[in-house]
Amino acid sequence: MRNKNNRWGLWTAIALTCLMTLGCGLFSRFGFNTTSKATPTPTTINGGGGVLPVSDPCKDLSGTLELQLLIGPSDAVGLKPYTMAEIPFIVKHEGDAFLVEGGGPVQYYEDVLEAEWGSFTVKFEGDTTVSGECVSKDEKGVLNVNLVMNGSQTVEVIVEGVMTTFPWEGTPQLSTSFPIEDGAQQEGEGWVLILHLN
Repeated sequence: MRNKNNRWGLWTAIALTCLMTLGCGLFSRFGFNTTSKATPTPTTINGGGGVLPVSDPCKDLSGTLELQLLIGPSDAVGLKPYTMAEIPFIVKHEGDAFLVEGGGPVQYYEDVLEAEWGSFTVKFEGDTTVSGECVSKDEKGVLNVNLVMNGSQTVEVIVEGVMTTFPWEGTPQLSTSFPIEDGAQQEGEGWVLILHLN
């Protein structure tokens, strides 16, 4: 009877791992593409007839993008599902455009499920790069962000002392837009991105 339970656990672990390996590519389907053009800095006329520049929300803009990323295999077996990244960025004025630059590491993730049949371990690490453009109009602005992540993940399943490893590496990316407001957020399947302004 115990042998049947062990086999059931093995096949369950393998089936879950196969499903989760398919789920690793979810991040690559995230987001939606946006295109935009830089617009000239708007101006207003003062009472004396002179022209005063309106404050451009893109000028000297900086902050962090908080990424909450679902690690698919963890969620499927009941482990803690999310890892985080705090991605610093700045906006640089180049010609007529305000360009977004930044990047940073994703917090290293490791979690283990211990069971009678053995164990299930998930490890994930990644590094992010942010680019894009800040577009302003009438004292309001939009931050168009492209986020690219170089990620690697390893799932290790041990059943009756036999270890099977399922590695994954990829470069998923997403494109999304934020109003220039502290705390603005966008989300999709398996991810949340929150804008924090300095």
